[in-house]
Amino acid sequence: MHVQVSTIESDVAEIAIRGNSLECNENSTRIKSVRVAGKRWIVLSTNRDEIDHLIDEAKSMAGEGGIELAEAELARGDFKFEIGYFDKSDAFEILKDIKKRFSFVEAILTYERSIREIETNDGADAREEKALIDLNVSAVRRFVASIHVGGLGGLEVIEEKFEMIVEELENRLKALESARYLNPFMRGFKFDVVLTKECACAFVHEVVHRLEADVLSSLENGEGITVYDTPNGFGGYHFDDEGVLAREKCLIDNGKIVYYLHTRETAYKFGDVPMGNGRGLFTIPKALQTNLYVEKSEWTLDEMVEEIKEGFIAEGLIKAEIQKEVLYIYPEVCWYVKNREIVCPVIVNVIKMPIREALKKIKAVGREHFERIGYEKGFAISEKSPPIMVEAVVG
Repeated sequence: MHVQVSTIESDVAEIAIRGNSLECNENSTRIKSVRVAGKRWIVLSTNRDEIDHLIDEAKSMAGEGGIELAEAELARGDFKFEIGYFDKSDAFEILKDIKKRFSFVEAILTYERSIREIETNDGADAREEKALIDLNVSAVRRFVASIHVGGLGGLEVIEEKFEMIVEELENRLKALESARYLNPFMRGFKFDVVLTKECACAFVHEVVHRLEADVLSSLENGEGITVYDTPNGFGGYHFDDEGVLAREKCLIDNGKIVYYLHTRETAYKFGDVPMGNGRGLFTIPKALQTNLYVEKSEWTLDEMVEEIKEGFIAEGLIKAEIQKEVLYIYPEVCWYVKNREIVCPVIVNVIKMPIREALKKIKAVGREHFERIGYEKGFAISEKSPPIMVEAVVG
């Protein structure tokens, strides 16, 4: 029987500006959980100090035997990321500076400082302290342009990215204001599409979902792209939520799948070594990415455009999803490319392809990284990717 006791302490400040309002909301939590793997998984949690009775209750509910966990290199000791600084007045000033640049803005800045402790009956005994900050901005004129940035640390992370945030929003709004609607006779046909910035990151994110060993789905090998999962970044940690030391691992090597994202349970079933991708303290462990990193290639964006007789460049992201084995990417703005030249911005509703063939659809990988951050099932994650040219259906 495997027994894990975890504690999470969290202090969160949310600073927001919405139209003509300024808001500040703060919250502190401290929760303990017990997770037992026996005949079945049992997870119990409390915000009270006493936990011994929960351990006894979870053990009796779990039963003996059944679930097997792989041997793993477990964390022991204290770990700490750079915390950075945070001041509410300075945070308000950053948001007000953004508001001055645009007619209407919704901007939400969130700073979370947390302490996570994990102890297991097979040797994990670790504590980690870190701080996360993220800023989600939507600017409105005739259209809406959005950007989400952040990182490990405090306000210094946002201050370093401030000019980039404003420039990205300004450029996308200008493109949207002058964009033409896509010719309806082009809808439903295949084109070369250069996925840039958030679109490229979303493509990689959805592909790697197929490598989660607890929900493993078919994905065919391709070529030309190498993807790592690395615990250094917005979604990073020194050890995962099972107490396993987190290590960098190559998931896709030149288009070939070489490793899956594992929990200790799935690693046992696959005969693999768990390398720190078990997420979640208040559910059964979930196999999930930390930070995805796509290795750069030699292609410049101009060189990709020179390969396109007719196609598109996609930037910004409304959403991305997989439905019925099809990957859908909804870009904020696209540029139409004709005879190897960028013609004009256009409004494209969707870019899509069969997800199982996604790696085969890649035609080129660029050399300038862009980082996207976000939350998946409540867990911090990120992707860092250069532009990726694919063959896809445009609609």
